[in-house]
This record gives sequence, structure tokens and C-alpha cells, in this order.
Amino acid sequence: MMRPLLVVDDDTDLREALEEVLRDAGHAVVGAGNGREALEVLARARPLPGLVLLDMMMPVLDGLGFAHEMHAVPEWKDIPIVIFSASASNAAVAEEVGACAYLRKPVDVEVLVETVGQHFRSK
Repeated sequence: MMRPLLVVDDDTDLREALEEVLRDAGHAVVGAGNGREALEVLARARPLPGLVLLDMMMPVLDGLGFAHEMHAVPEWKDIPIVIFSASASNAAVAEEVGACAYLRKPVDVEVLVETVGQHFRSK
């Protein structure tokens, strides 16, 4: 069974557009509107996602809070995170979250698909 990609963003229109682009690129995709929802998705996911595309500024539980909680669970801690944010403090945020890559909004679709392909863990 193919591992999905988890897209976490509170902007529903943007999240759905990202999901569509990534599906067109051949990925199975699951979405969540905030970090708390994303943790619930991870708890139910079988197989686990091969990558998390994570917005940082969200209500309920932000990207940083989600990343800390995700890394506290042994079977989730190795899932790669790609930060997807409008914030300019990209290097510091990516380092704090333990992200493997950082994409700044708005992102070029080809760059998005290429970055996801580079870091997606299929096994």
C-alpha cells in the first residue's frame, strides 16, 4: 500500500489546491486543518505518511507545537517534515522543527513537487 503525504494547513482553499497538485504528481494525500487534526490523522494512519508538508501559523495547534508532539512519538519521529510557510525566518524555523526542507509561500508548483519527491520516504 502506498504511503500518503500529509498536508497540514489551515487555509482550506490552499490545502485543497496543494492536495490536488500532489495527487496529480502521483501521491496519495491526506489533509488536516491544524496541528491537532494532523496528530489525529497520524494516530489513525496505516501506513504512516511518507512526509508531512507543514504550515507554521495555524489555530488550535501551530506547526511548532505539532512537530514537538510528533517527534515525541517513537514511530512518528522519523517522518520527514517540509515546512511550508509565509514566514521569512525560514532557516531558524526549519532548524527548530527538525525539518528537512523549507518552502516559502507562495511556492512554485514544480519546486513543491520536486522537493516533496526528494524527501518523501516510501518505506
